[in-house]
Amino acid sequence: MPKGLKPVRRTLATGETRLYWYHRATGLRLKHDPETADGLLEIKGLDDKAKGVSAVLAAQQGTLAALWLEYRDSPEWRRLKPRTRSDYQAVRDWLGQAAERAMVKAITSAQVIKLRDKAEKERGRRFGNYVLQVVRLVLAWGKLRGWLGTQANPAEGIKQIKKPSAERDQNRAWSFAEVEAFVTDCPFALLVMLSLGLFAGMRQGDALIVTRKGYNGATLRWLAGKNGEVCTAPVSGAFKVTLDKAIAQAGDAVQIALNSRGEAWTASGFRASFFKRVRALTKAGKLDPGCTFHGLRHTIGTFARDGGESSFRIAAAIGDRTSAMADIYGRDADRMTAQQAVLGDVQKRFAAIDWKGKA
Repeated sequence: MPKGLKPVRRTLATGETRLYWYHRATGLRLKHDPETADGLLEIKGLDDKAKGVSAVLAAQQGTLAALWLEYRDSPEWRRLKPRTRSDYQAVRDWLGQAAERAMVKAITSAQVIKLRDKAEKERGRRFGNYVLQVVRLVLAWGKLRGWLGTQANPAEGIKQIKKPSAERDQNRAWSFAEVEAFVTDCPFALLVMLSLGLFAGMRQGDALIVTRKGYNGATLRWLAGKNGEVCTAPVSGAFKVTLDKAIAQAGDAVQIALNSRGEAWTASGFRASFFKRVRALTKAGKLDPGCTFHGLRHTIGTFARDGGESSFRIAAAIGDRTSAMADIYGRDADRMTAQQAVLGDVQKRFAAIDWKGKA
């Protein structure tokens, strides 16, 4: 086994245990088995990257790049979810040489705004705002540890770029008619994923990896990858028919959702197939622009709100955390009830649709 790796075992809500390998010097999780050829090449690349960054750090103490390395070696970084660490690292990678040149104590608010606007121009408004968020967070972390001296955090008080008034909300709720249009003559592989998103409120990443061990015929249980929340959805009506059929056809596969070849979906493969169908239906006038997989969670929220459900019960049903202490105190006691009521109601609302799909 190559040196410089850290094994981490995690037990999922379904009871199965997974082993992950992390590269100690960079803190990144390996994508390949470390004992395979691909894994060895990946480790060498990460080793080279760590050496290069260390050289920069030695040559440029006091830079934003050096602060980033210290932050990435902190307990705060290690407590982040792998997906969050990956997203933060994407911002650092985008900053590139700008982070290596910028002296932390000399950073101004004007420079932060310039970075935000540059990120928006290159990758869109959401990424621009995310760059601002991450830079603000890292500078705030450094401020508490003396990196900024007596000066204030230059990223504090800078507002996010507002959405144009004519721009529709991203991940908006689907209408009943749009769900029906997508389901009609839908390939079964896509139908399974849509069911997990609409009837269980799953995020795409969770729907791609949820296993049959979490399904007992009446409920589906999983651990939300984004925030570690244990989630449970009732399974009835069309949702049950779909899951039972998916498992019956799955053979020895572990995941519930499989592609048309009977293999586990890749994230990119699913997005390609999903949005190909969305584009075709939008072009045909059966969907309005803006239908996304994540929007299915908004659909749950919209129907639940129409039914008089509280914000807490909706958030509990789809595995979201809330910031109010009162909600935190009551969350564990009422979560199961909220999931059963809110998600069960959504499943009933769509019971009239022919949910058979096609092979």
